[in-house]
Amino acid sequence: MNRKVRRRKKRIKLMSWSLVLLVGVLAASFVVRGIGKDGKKDKQPLEEHPEEQIGEEASNEVKEPQPEPDVTVRIRATGDIMFHPSQLDGAYDYKTNTYNFEHSFKAIKSIIREADIAIANFEGTTAGNEVYAYQGYPLFNAPDEALDAIKNAGFDILSTANNHSLDTRKAGIIRTIEQIKARGMEPIGTFTSKPETRVLIKDVKGIRFAFMAYTEMVNGLETVLTPEDLDVMVNIIDEEKMKEDIIYAKDNNADVIIAYLHWGDEYSRIQAQRQEILADMLFRSGVDIILGSHPHVIQPTQTLDYDGKTKFIAYSMGNFLSNQRVETLVPYGMSEQVSKYTEDGIIIDIEIEKKGSTKEISIKNINYIPLWVYKGVKENGTAEHIVYPIMDYIESAELDEDSKARMSRSYADTMAQMNAE
Repeated sequence: MNRKVRRRKKRIKLMSWSLVLLVGVLAASFVVRGIGKDGKKDKQPLEEHPEEQIGEEASNEVKEPQPEPDVTVRIRATGDIMFHPSQLDGAYDYKTNTYNFEHSFKAIKSIIREADIAIANFEGTTAGNEVYAYQGYPLFNAPDEALDAIKNAGFDILSTANNHSLDTRKAGIIRTIEQIKARGMEPIGTFTSKPETRVLIKDVKGIRFAFMAYTEMVNGLETVLTPEDLDVMVNIIDEEKMKEDIIYAKDNNADVIIAYLHWGDEYSRIQAQRQEILADMLFRSGVDIILGSHPHVIQPTQTLDYDGKTKFIAYSMGNFLSNQRVETLVPYGMSEQVSKYTEDGIIIDIEIEKKGSTKEISIKNINYIPLWVYKGVKENGTAEHIVYPIMDYIESAELDEDSKARMSRSYADTMAQMNAE
């Protein structure tokens, strides 16, 4: 074999070994990258990408459900909202022929608006002024602007079942309901026609509330409606109907049942026995909270235990806003000792709690915000009426010393009525 042939064979052999070496390197790199001989990606070993493997295992773990947080709903309730003639005169603007009652609520607005649900008794009607004039006692008919001020103050629910529900007859009931609803508030206790239910159900933060409202009487005006209309349009206290409403509330999964009752004896600071008897029946049937109005003075509150469950009652929350006071009632024969209490009102501040872990519902806290109604004279000679939260204004430069003294008396007398046994 000559020298040329041997060199050629040697070159071929070297090239073959180089080709084998190159194939080996390429194969090794495919394995490192996780690609097999078939060109598909292989699962990478744990030691090469431990963080990805741990992530995969973690995603397959069953996570423990986190307990739901506790929920608290704040209800703020108060008594009678009335508009007497001096209030109408004071709110009237002769230049525009309109009314503005906003000033009466200026000091209380922030407190009412803080509530999740704010409720009061609207004592009277808003029937317009085509048939009935705007007037106060004995046949209340307020301008629609009264409802504007009530809405702007932060109220959500108005009880319309009271002894003045029929002051402007059937048309007045209907229009009052319509005007309340038109402003985004909800009336309870009176109806434009036969309702599907007499109970208002509201879900607030996952807690279901049932509201019902009844009145003892309508000032002898029952006959202005037919018996059929009276039966469906005004909730007059009837134990069978009330029990039906409680059953309805339970069937609709109400967590808390609240009854707003217009009852008791006017100007009496102690509840009547018939109030206690009715309250006991309602509590035993399933009502949790009773809020009272009508006496125009504050009656005691009580926290009671029924089979281990806390119940609460405010027999009368007094006047929230009115013209009733010593100066207006003494001339009509009422003693100063009695009439002074008509200046007093209160906001009952109730916190309802729902436990996230157990879903248990309970009355968590009950607090009291005493109120006093101021009456003064404006520059034009008309009266102004302002609801003051006493503890926020007892040292205010806005009020004179006589007003502060009356506030102090009001506060002491009001708090003495709270939690009475």
